[in-house]
Amino acid sequence: MEAVRWLRDSGLRVDDLTPAGQANTRVDAILDVAVGDRSARFAVQAKSRAPYPHEVERLQRSWHELRLRGHPLIIAPFISGSLGSILTGDGWSWADAQGDFDLRAPGLVARQRRAAAAPAPKHRSLPRGSGSYAVIRALVGFAGGEDEEPGATALAAQAGISQPRASQVLHRLHDLELVDISGHGRWQPHREALLDRFLAEYPGPGGSEHHYYTLDSPVDVAVHAGRASSPGRPIAVSADVGPDLIIPWRRPSLVILYPRHAIDPSDLGLTDAQGRHDANVIIRAPEDRSVFPVPALVGQVQGNEVLLADTLQQIWDLQDLGGADRIEAAGRLREWLLERP
Repeated sequence: MEAVRWLRDSGLRVDDLTPAGQANTRVDAILDVAVGDRSARFAVQAKSRAPYPHEVERLQRSWHELRLRGHPLIIAPFISGSLGSILTGDGWSWADAQGDFDLRAPGLVARQRRAAAAPAPKHRSLPRGSGSYAVIRALVGFAGGEDEEPGATALAAQAGISQPRASQVLHRLHDLELVDISGHGRWQPHREALLDRFLAEYPGPGGSEHHYYTLDSPVDVAVHAGRASSPGRPIAVSADVGPDLIIPWRRPSLVILYPRHAIDPSDLGLTDAQGRHDANVIIRAPEDRSVFPVPALVGQVQGNEVLLADTLQQIWDLQDLGGADRIEAAGRLREWLLERP
């Protein structure tokens, strides 16, 4: 494993004691790690991706099973600093394939941080250009309980592009093993993998971004935006308010608005802020029009309808704004999207 190589390259002595034909699938490896004259045995669980913060609590059963064989150690492709702190606080040691690790046992502590951010994907990227993101958003939003998988014609109509262009995007996604052809012109998306690739590679909505401040609450601003919105001139609401209307998580401290057409900020009671650091309202006029979901996604607040931004956009915006609580909310919204009926 790449993580083990990094442990050794960092000066630790690592002996792999994993029994041949390991039968316990929850214990992927047994490692003896030594630092100087101190050593400890670790029981490893390897993950294809790092757990989201809200998923860490669910790993307690795995932790107890691993603890019977050694100190629980989780290994993933990349573990951020904030997630690493959560794992450490829950009694985990951890390591990733980028050379970051935090190993702890009685009398032994070994820590290293090399990578501040996840590495860029080395494989071929998602398709970009006309309608690509709209098709991807539609595929991720496809619910498994629907009668049949989407076809290129239906996806083209939803994305507002031609059927040949939709087919081109779908074949590119098929080459990336993110969708399967299920026959009769239907496409079965690997929704979780497609969602994670989108979040990793999406460059953002583009366009302009302006920062504002108001004495009104972000929820009140969203209500004002909902009243000012119309089918021809929509204003879509994103983090923090949008996710809170889907899965309540905390009192929103900021709201991102996506207007399709120019709006006068004073109509919403907004004044200019110096930057993101002192703004509680961000208005983005996006180049990527797929932030406006088709069909419309509507939330209810204070008896008013509020048009919401595409769910993937809300997740991306939470991650972009940052902070442990927003990252946790992004994970919960991701889970809601994947598991909704």
